[in-house]
Amino acid sequence: MKNSIEAVWKEGFLHEKSLVAPKINDLYNQKSIHLIDRMKRLFRANVMAIVIMALLIPLVYYFLDVLWLGLAVSMLLLLTAWYSKRQMQGIKGLNQGETSFDYLKSFDQWLKNSLARNQKVVRYTYPVYFLIACSTIASAWTREPELALKVQQQFPGLTFVGSFPLIGLVLMGLLTLLMVYFSDKIYQWDVRLVYGRVFKKLEETIAEMEQLR
Repeated sequence: MKNSIEAVWKEGFLHEKSLVAPKINDLYNQKSIHLIDRMKRLFRANVMAIVIMALLIPLVYYFLDVLWLGLAVSMLLLLTAWYSKRQMQGIKGLNQGETSFDYLKSFDQWLKNSLARNQKVVRYTYPVYFLIACSTIASAWTREPELALKVQQQFPGLTFVGSFPLIGLVLMGLLTLLMVYFSDKIYQWDVRLVYGRVFKKLEETIAEMEQLR
């Protein structure tokens, strides 16, 4: 890294020899600082929220009498938080270049790479979360044998595998496959929901800077 981050921000997003007025240079410099700081806060808040969920979910599953499933969810969430935290460390190694514009472009590329890696991970984790949810429902179903009996009486033509309707098992399998297939779309929607506004602001700021350059 050629400069400290303080020096990069002080330099601005353009070189001093640029024809852009110093006040405009300083304006985009301040926008860059605010944008990066805001994103870092959002990332940290997201990791903290995941950790809190990992601690609370086993308590909920304990009262549902499926503690082991709650511990499985908690473990997955903690692994997700660890992976996210590890990726955030990559920000420190970004190429800061000679200006804050260079750093912002480097940050944008790091962000795109991180999202691409996360999409590959959620292709496995999302279906696992779904299967755990199905297992929770199945556990509650097996604890209520009279419920299966009522369904058998109401729909005598249904085929059962043990105490479970075959159609329910087939539906669960199909939904799991759909979860695998659409996991990246679900992840993109999730990211837009949480970070959409600030990501759009990053793209707009970079586009404005490129026009001024």
